[in-house]
Amino acid sequence: MPTSDKKVLIVDDDPSVLMLLKEYLVIDQELYGLLVADNAGEALKIIERENVSLVVSDIYMPGMSGLDLLTIIRDRHPRIRVILMTGLNTPKLRKKVEESGCLHFLEKPLKVRHLRQLISQELAKEEGFGGTLRNIQLHDLIQMCCMCAISTAIRVQKGTEEGMIYLEDGDIVHAICGKTEGEDAFYQMLSWRNGYFETLGDLFAPKTTVHKNWGHLLLESARRIDENPNSELQDVEAPNPKIRVLIADDSPIICKILTDMLAADEDIMIAGTAKHGEEALEKLEELNPDLIMLDANMPVMDGRTALKHIMIKHPCPVIVMREVHEDARADILDFLRFGAVDFIRKPLKGENTEDQRARLIERVRHAARADIRNFKIAKALKVLPEKKEVAPLAPRPSPLALIIISSGAGGYADMLNLISHLSQNIDACLMVFQKMPREFVSPLAEYVNLRSRLEILPLAEDSPLVSGRCYIGSAASDIRLYMKKDDDGRPQRLNKLQESDDNSEMTAFDILLCSVSDAFDGPILVVLLSGADVGNLDGLRRIREKNGRIIAQRLNTCMVPHPLKAAIQADLVDKEAEADEIAVSCDRQGARSKYP
Repeated sequence: MPTSDKKVLIVDDDPSVLMLLKEYLVIDQELYGLLVADNAGEALKIIERENVSLVVSDIYMPGMSGLDLLTIIRDRHPRIRVILMTGLNTPKLRKKVEESGCLHFLEKPLKVRHLRQLISQELAKEEGFGGTLRNIQLHDLIQMCCMCAISTAIRVQKGTEEGMIYLEDGDIVHAICGKTEGEDAFYQMLSWRNGYFETLGDLFAPKTTVHKNWGHLLLESARRIDENPNSELQDVEAPNPKIRVLIADDSPIICKILTDMLAADEDIMIAGTAKHGEEALEKLEELNPDLIMLDANMPVMDGRTALKHIMIKHPCPVIVMREVHEDARADILDFLRFGAVDFIRKPLKGENTEDQRARLIERVRHAARADIRNFKIAKALKVLPEKKEVAPLAPRPSPLALIIISSGAGGYADMLNLISHLSQNIDACLMVFQKMPREFVSPLAEYVNLRSRLEILPLAEDSPLVSGRCYIGSAASDIRLYMKKDDDGRPQRLNKLQESDDNSEMTAFDILLCSVSDAFDGPILVVLLSGADVGNLDGLRRIREKNGRIIAQRLNTCMVPHPLKAAIQADLVDKEAEADEIAVSCDRQGARSKYP
């Protein structure tokens, strides 16, 4: 761009600082235009309408801080460089700033001449493509630069440690990390477990300390990692930005409660609030949040209408909020069919605030990672004719099968699709655990029962294991399975479900699977759908030891695949399949149990 088109934006809530910097930096008006803002919100508006090249921002400001501003800029305008400044420096703040990836960090009172030099140097750098590299490791970046014969410098940071790797025409010529130089410095940086990297353009290497071919260097770094499992094993990748949440609710009180709860997590920030669906759509375009918390009932435009517009115009993960006392059966399932990743009940008075906060943060973290590209509008399930009674099977030496289905965020539609496709003659009992408030279990069971060939009931104490029956329960309930044989010696049946008093670190899902592996003698199949609770994997390991089978929904069809990925990487999954294929596997599992 022409030099005169470059603009620098100064952001500070102190009018005296803005005036001082404006008066001094105007000296360079031939190099760049100068803009000012007294808060981060105003700065974002300026950035949207002006061609800003560089932002210099204070950190501590009312409302949105400079660090939050940096996060938004890196996400939405990665070409814009950011310099942060503060008069209240602390070790904790310095660590956050170092991990944030800002260009420079200055302490007040500023040396204005130094700031002026930094601005001139940054704007003088060669222009080109800018951007943010996601899901790429440090060795991948180095390999790409070498193969393309690029000259650049890569700054690598991990906490307070920092290093530089210099490349000239695709050759690694110099590396420095702290007081270490050369190959040892290169290997040290490639062994770091976490941190971030940044390409700085064509910077001249001060010396040559590396003389080996880049291919040899990368292979040697991989060999060292393989042979030293106790060292830091993973390459460095770009830091994860904060989860930016838009809250849409017509109640200012609910907005305030949710804001306070989510603010307890340092990785979550509130991008904004909206009073109704129309305002939510406007702010969606303006703020580009990572997640929307959407009230089902709002004036002007309700949640259902807003959700349809969101999924058509600007797809984004959505969590639907409902009051507990409402008849949520049809509404909630409609929301899930049209694209909501998850639903929660609104905060309740009189219930433990810490527990509610922890559950909310967990759900937000899971839903925000949803791959909305994998969403497909689910067809409304038809109400089936009244179920015919199935004649009981004759006594046989082998017990019926037990099929346990775990589903979570993004898995509702696939769970319903799976159950609706199962045969009425399946010789198995099913237990479905869905991540949802307990209050929604009965309405969901009633809804599915009308649309499934199986008998669908809410999971409750003393629920017997019955062929062709499916129980639906909340993943929030800690339960165990206790078994005994019938008087006639027929297969083992469920005696009773009890609330667990287990104080171990195992999750509810682990506790259930461990009790099943101890008490159940028949074939066991565990199905993991999008967002499923997999616990700490102890329960799944016990099922495998019992020769049970584990099937996971194919990752590239999941909206929330990361819990399933953990089970797959631990080599606990026998097969990956889509929902229709899983239904066939469930029917076969039930059929298999009829024979010796």
